[in-house]
Amino acid sequence: MNLILFVLAAALGGFIRFALEFHLPPVGKSAFPLATLIVNVIGAFLLGIVLILPGEWQVILGVGLCGALTTFSGVSLQLHRRLKSQAFRPAMVYAVILITSSVAAAGFGIILGRYIFT
Repeated sequence: MNLILFVLAAALGGFIRFALEFHLPPVGKSAFPLATLIVNVIGAFLLGIVLILPGEWQVILGVGLCGALTTFSGVSLQLHRRLKSQAFRPAMVYAVILITSSVAAAGFGIILGRYIFT
């Protein structure tokens, strides 16, 4: 049963990421990759909540849902494209916004998770 839940969670996370990337594609060499930012911040928030759950749910939702939803490789690719095209300022702005908002979202998720589940 846990394997089925894991696969369903991963499928949901992957679908959400695909849908956002499809509907919000970055256009142009210095365009802001909004979809990648959104999925990573939401994934960090959800992971913060998931960390409060029992171990098997951490794997199902943390690795399955959040792992499929978030994308470090996508972030790396977005930054590489901007750096390669010498769009240094947009690359730096994107990296700073992504890191600070993801850390803040994870912290808020942990706080909310503790409030809800304990």
